[in-house]
Amino acid sequence: MTTRRSAIKLTGAALISGAAFALEGCDQNTSYIQTWEGEALGAPASIKIVRVNSKKGKPYGLFVSDARVKTILQDARDEIARLEKMFSLYDPSSDISRLNRDGGLDNAPQEFIDILQSARTVSEYTHGAFDITVQSLWKTAEFLTRAKLTKEGVEQAWAEAYARVDYQFVLVKNRRVEFSKLGVAITLNGIAQGFITEAVVTVLRKNGVNSALVNIGEYSGFGSRAWDIGVQDPNNMMDMVEIVKLQNASLATSSAKGGYLGEHLSHIFSPRTGHKKPQFISASVVHERAAIADALATAYTLMDEDGIGKNWRDTGAKYILLVRENGDIIRIGQPS
Repeated sequence: MTTRRSAIKLTGAALISGAAFALEGCDQNTSYIQTWEGEALGAPASIKIVRVNSKKGKPYGLFVSDARVKTILQDARDEIARLEKMFSLYDPSSDISRLNRDGGLDNAPQEFIDILQSARTVSEYTHGAFDITVQSLWKTAEFLTRAKLTKEGVEQAWAEAYARVDYQFVLVKNRRVEFSKLGVAITLNGIAQGFITEAVVTVLRKNGVNSALVNIGEYSGFGSRAWDIGVQDPNNMMDMVEIVKLQNASLATSSAKGGYLGEHLSHIFSPRTGHKKPQFISASVVHERAAIADALATAYTLMDEDGIGKNWRDTGAKYILLVRENGDIIRIGQPS
């Protein structure tokens, strides 16, 4: 079995790139795992498909040729690329870029409608703590790193940006998406990784995969096997705060220390309380849906403990792991 120390050594690359990582362990019923490793949305990604050599093994995994597995993995990679093209802020021809530029989008793909609806659901659950219209705050923060403004000018720039932040400014009617206020812009960075993780799981299941672990920035494990996922200590990247056993569920982690745009300015913006430091430097959520876990993890870094405690059951979350800057850990629910 993998020890805590050896697991950390095995996953050094994952530690650098993210806030959670899979731990390689022993499974006498699994002869080997077919793995793809690559990149999605600018971060490391992977797919691990459980395989068995004969039907004498446990009834999970795949009983197909290596060539067939390669085809399945290619289908998954094609799905990742297709959705990246839709959600990328860096591609001027993407659906999200066209929506932000024009203020409206006709004949939006169904997946684009679906992700917006999922985002709105979490916004309502969290009373606006999760809000995809914070793109205006990102743009303002980037502008202020270059501009030379007075204190009053900076405050005015932030006030104008926050006036364009409200998830209710995003309107969806049939296949038409539009903004109800001029200057609104959205980002899907707080939910797209989870959404694409879900989509890849769907591709694998349709292709007959019975057990796998998908990591497209967030983790989703399905089938008979339980997967050990380590949650990185945000104060010490070479250690873990907990190992979560994931089976037929998804895990997402958001870390306020994942990047700073300026002094004390986290990459996670609060839509309601101004550009202040998040309440928690790390939030992890176990949920059936990877997209919902992803968005909730972002929101929960910004919410206080009482607010999270009041609504987490309504969201369908199974387990929440919160880490304060002083290292205090708060656990809500049960991981399995």
